[in-house]
Amino acid sequence: MTEVTIFIFSGFFIGIAAGLFGIGGGLIIVPVISYSLVYFSNAPPNEAILIGITTSLASMVITGSVAVFAHNKNKNINYKIIKKFLIGLFLGSLLIGSIIKFIPGALLKNFFIIYTFFISYKIYNHKSSANLSIFPSKLTTNFIGFCFSIISGLIGIGGATLFVPYLIKKNIPSQIAIGTSSALALFIGLGASIATFISPSPLDLRSTIESTLGFIYLPAIFFLTLPSLIFVKLSADFLLKIPKKLINKLFSLLLVIIGIFMLLN
Repeated sequence: MTEVTIFIFSGFFIGIAAGLFGIGGGLIIVPVISYSLVYFSNAPPNEAILIGITTSLASMVITGSVAVFAHNKNKNINYKIIKKFLIGLFLGSLLIGSIIKFIPGALLKNFFIIYTFFISYKIYNHKSSANLSIFPSKLTTNFIGFCFSIISGLIGIGGATLFVPYLIKKNIPSQIAIGTSSALALFIGLGASIATFISPSPLDLRSTIESTLGFIYLPAIFFLTLPSLIFVKLSADFLLKIPKKLINKLFSLLLVIIGIFMLLN
């Protein structure tokens, strides 16, 4: 019962973060599930982390779909931008989903901590210019999408902490950057989940936890992901009422918190 209560309250916060900032909640879902499995189910830490990441990726398909519906209704998604990244992003998500069982996610931890603090500073001090949004060639944007999906898949996140700062730096309005990142996160979660489910596992790696589908922890889907959907649309609608500068500062603060959290773990 304690585990379910933790999942439900975490789900409420994830829903707010998903709608307001475009993130899939992976930076919350992964540690919550991992620590829950270790504490309540005596799962080995390595197995708990893998289950946390794969469950987070599957969760993004659900929260991402609702977030995309809400942001699309509010006209906060730029589909032309999505097309620029989609092929590379989906290929990257398929690749990382296929090999994630063989790679320790901690390899990119230090890089990501540095990245969050650096981008937080850049967004906080970002000044809009009158220049048009200029993106590199389609080959380059697909390569960026490929790299961002690889990094996101390793950590179990939707990629908003990568895509939102990048799009803002390209002078895309914050609301559009967040809504578009929600759609991109949906494709990352979908591709990685499919690849993780159908790809073979190492011979010495088998899930010892009950209530799992592959390495997806079903209680977390029901009691953590589904409650989060209540707040996704509400926070997405609230996004329209927040000034652009305040959104940048709030997102910058969120990145600092994420960086500190990862540093302490």
